[in-house]
Amino acid sequence: MGTGGRGRHARGPRFSWRMLLHPLRSQEEGTAPAGIVLVVVLVALLVAAVLNADATLRKSNAAGEGWRNEVAQVVADVSGTLRLTSLRNRADEALGKNTTTDIDVADLLAEQQAEQAADPEAADPEAEAAAEAAEAEAAAAQAEADRLAALEPDLPAATPAAPLSMYIGGDSIARDFGQAMQRVATATGVIAPTLDYRAATGLSRPDFFNWPEHLVRDVVPTNPQLVVLQFGANDSQNFTIDGRPVERLSEEWLTEYRRRVAATMDLLQSPDNQRLVVWVGAPIMGPGSGVKGMDLLNQIYWEESQSRPWVSYFDTYPFLADANMAYVDTAIYADGQSRELRQSDKVHLSAAGGSRLAWGVIDLITETVDLSAGNVEPPPSEAAPPEVSPRDELPPPAPA
Repeated sequence: MGTGGRGRHARGPRFSWRMLLHPLRSQEEGTAPAGIVLVVVLVALLVAAVLNADATLRKSNAAGEGWRNEVAQVVADVSGTLRLTSLRNRADEALGKNTTTDIDVADLLAEQQAEQAADPEAADPEAEAAAEAAEAEAAAAQAEADRLAALEPDLPAATPAAPLSMYIGGDSIARDFGQAMQRVATATGVIAPTLDYRAATGLSRPDFFNWPEHLVRDVVPTNPQLVVLQFGANDSQNFTIDGRPVERLSEEWLTEYRRRVAATMDLLQSPDNQRLVVWVGAPIMGPGSGVKGMDLLNQIYWEESQSRPWVSYFDTYPFLADANMAYVDTAIYADGQSRELRQSDKVHLSAAGGSRLAWGVIDLITETVDLSAGNVEPPPSEAAPPEVSPRDELPPPAPA
């Protein structure tokens, strides 16, 4: 066998990367060799993998695939080390694409609120006006609360050695109640009372007896520390305004009467808050008594006292009526016995009825003044049962 035979049976040409640079078969002019195309695709995939290494790692972690996570982590580390991912980030920023950060949601909210506050278009003028109005209203309410708190009575504690002075005044109802009030106040041992009643008087007819003038000229100068007043039984009558008659209990009448009540309360205010005024409501009147409108007058007394810290209103109805606030002649006392509350005219109080109110007034005073050094526990035979107490709020009077 010659050399030529060995040539015919020799191995074919070995594979070389150079072959990728040449077409493996005939190609038309203007086309790229298949090898070149393959290389370009592989390089593009490699570049994309490197540039998107961070995104690939996040997706892989989210999918929870173990070995793929490791591969993605290696690629991301290499890309991060070579700072190749920064090219992708810059491209995203140039295109306006969002890039994620680890900013906290609270910081995002603060940024958003700051931007809205700085952006006049984002602000709601109506909402801002409402907020400012609410703020001003709250400030005004707080200022009024502070003003009223500064007017609350600040009396010293009553002691046998230094009893508090008490003035008791009013109409003929105040006579029956006042006599009991004088006795009960004296029994405490820490109050020194004075009674001053005027029959057939009130606030309606200053031409007959002017109570405001009497109080400011004759009573206030004596500087009583406790003032207890009761009006109403004689006030439900016509009076005049500027010489013109006004019908009793009409809207105009009630408006004028409220003005007189408010002014009388103001006259009794102590400049140094060293006085407590107890305004005792008119009692409920019996059927056939001819006395009407006490619920309307009491509503005025109670409402006007609410804005005057130095005035405490005492609600008489629960002490002289049944559970439905209806008139009764008798009632059960703390000792379980029933006693007469009123005289035969169903207007004036009996002695027992007066005592029942007087001890209630003492209990009311203890809410503001320290009377603990005295005897403020009423005898059961003179006081209402514990469940009887003034109402926290007076309901609107029933229509006439």
